[in-house]
Amino acid sequence: FVAIWLKILWQHQVASKSPFAAMAWQQLVWWLAVARFASSHGGSLQPECLEYLSRKGLNSTDALKGKLEQCTPNQAKQEPYAPNPASAFPGVTDTTDLSCRYGHPSYYGPTGGTCCGWKPHFNWVVATCDPNEVQQESNFCKSLPPCVSSKGKDYCGAKINYVAAYQYNGSHFVMMDDSTSGRKTSAGVEGSYAEGTGWEEEKKDFTWRSGDWTSKYAPWGDGASGPRGGTPPAMMWVLSAESFYYAAFYMLSQLTLNLEGKALSEGFTAGLNCWNWELDPVEGTAGWAPGQATPGNINMMYSTDNAQASGCMPLAYMSNQMNGFRKNFSYPEDFRSYCAANPTAVGCQPWQEKISWSGGSGGSHRFENLWDEPYVFAVVVDAKGYWMYRWRPAALGGKTGWQGLERYQASRTVPARPTPVRDPRGLKTDVPGDVVEAVMLQPSLSPEASCLRASIERVNWQFGANALASIALELGENGSGKRYEGAQNWWSHFVDTKQNAGYPMSVAGVPQNTMTEPLACSTPETFTCACVAKRADELLAKADRHGSGQESAVMI
Repeated sequence: FVAIWLKILWQHQVASKSPFAAMAWQQLVWWLAVARFASSHGGSLQPECLEYLSRKGLNSTDALKGKLEQCTPNQAKQEPYAPNPASAFPGVTDTTDLSCRYGHPSYYGPTGGTCCGWKPHFNWVVATCDPNEVQQESNFCKSLPPCVSSKGKDYCGAKINYVAAYQYNGSHFVMMDDSTSGRKTSAGVEGSYAEGTGWEEEKKDFTWRSGDWTSKYAPWGDGASGPRGGTPPAMMWVLSAESFYYAAFYMLSQLTLNLEGKALSEGFTAGLNCWNWELDPVEGTAGWAPGQATPGNINMMYSTDNAQASGCMPLAYMSNQMNGFRKNFSYPEDFRSYCAANPTAVGCQPWQEKISWSGGSGGSHRFENLWDEPYVFAVVVDAKGYWMYRWRPAALGGKTGWQGLERYQASRTVPARPTPVRDPRGLKTDVPGDVVEAVMLQPSLSPEASCLRASIERVNWQFGANALASIALELGENGSGKRYEGAQNWWSHFVDTKQNAGYPMSVAGVPQNTMTEPLACSTPETFTCACVAKRADELLAKADRHGSGQESAVMI
């Protein structure tokens, strides 16, 4: 039928000599060629990925592949540092077939041997301004109040109780002991900064290579015998602190953590670092532009997912970019029903708004952390993206909204999700320090969302690789030994842990021009204790007036 119809159209074109008809014919020929290619591979390209090939003038996925470079793994060189692809926990993804071979420049050249073919294993880093025997200062710690790095009764740096790492097994999160820092028991982990237990007892065992921050701590070890890190189907990291006024809690690949840990312990030369992925859920910003103003107050910890782009875990960047500059809301798919019911709500009109869904200095993802106020942070990675929670346990009787996660302890196994956040001020980014519960999201990209996002960019190592991976997945040609082996959209290997409890789109960002938190401590001249102390007094007095019913634990 199609062939007969096309023949009639062609005859009409020849008779009419219409340029428009000729263009229509060429487009139909192109669609047929792509459809024939897709059917021959046993898969089915969906509309966005089909449209991607059309917009780029490519008549097959092979043509796209030809524009990209595939790296060649060196197993012998990488194996001493790479984590074990198999997990001891039932229900956890074996990452053997998830090697990333298209994307970041580190996969080639001097670092290619260790970086090419890395797999989705991730783990935490804690960074502080505490001086150590090797380093006394750093870019992120210059011009700060002396009490940020000076121990004593006036110390206002990171006062950590414990850090816990969890792997999702399909039903709940299970603690990973080798990536958990605190006093471990049969029930879980515990710690109290005031009593010198937990983190304070164990942090020396997690010492990691510093540099831009004065001191760093992370789980690392010898390849397959060391920490495995978190992998699909989902993972979570938890940090409890009596104060997190200025510090960082972020994530890197387990491969990089092992490489840099070995560099610290054995004095490796530079050139082994595989810095090709980074997630920064809670990060101080004085080191972004040392000596200059910070994007927020010194105690506003920013969240960023685009410090590095791997090529195998697509990023959103701006809301209008993720939606392909279209004048309708399409992605993230999880929020279509919300935006259909609330078409003028924040985030639902990306063609009219300027909102970063990846955070950073141009975004609104940030937690204001008050002076000496206890907080518990939980960071979840699942199929829907990066979820970042924060609770004030002093206002919740020492607990949080997540069963099993508390101020001084965390259970060995915890449910898949917390009690939904309901405080309206905690359902948007730019979270003030007195908010008791809050959640922020940096969304993932499904194969179709990734093809649309890539369609407005050049065919390069990042966006070309993102598109190839998504197309390969739809065609069923992305596995080991398949036509496009090594082209990965890792988001597709995660599961939805149902963090979204009907939240508004504002959890993924608000326009910068609507951010209302005052900026009085954002330059080196104003990085003072008095500035932040006054802000804490104002906010917590306001919280008491609103009837929290809980005694404040803030000490000025």
